[in-house]
Amino acid sequence: MKRYLIIILLAILIGGGIAYFVFNKVVFKDDEILSSSSVMAFQVGVFSNYSNALKVANKNNGIVVLDNDLYRVYVAILNDKEAINKVSEYYKRIGLNYYLKEINVKKDFIIDIKDNEELIKKSDEETYTTINLDVLRKYQELL
Repeated sequence: MKRYLIIILLAILIGGGIAYFVFNKVVFKDDEILSSSSVMAFQVGVFSNYSNALKVANKNNGIVVLDNDLYRVYVAILNDKEAINKVSEYYKRIGLNYYLKEINVKKDFIIDIKDNEELIKKSDEETYTTINLDVLRKYQELL
């Protein structure tokens, strides 16, 4: 009987130790996301004329954002490094020239796009545009 109690106690200690380390890693990742208030925007142009910016945005499935009397065209906004790398590779492969611009957003926005970033990491390139448009619409709602 004592042998079984020792084995059960040992199993609980080992399981508790593993759970402690796993839990700390998960909490660290969430804290890291919440402490960040900036994301990376894939910018394909900066214009002083709105109609020119709109033409480029429509051609590349992007949005136009007014920033200090300049119109910036964004085609994607992401926070997750793996998602950024996948979309970067895709844009390079199709020949789309872009500039990665760091922009400040509300922390709630980063949480809102987390699911979209997971979709990008798990999906095919054919769906990137649709997913990016959803993220861009969410960003426009913040403006």
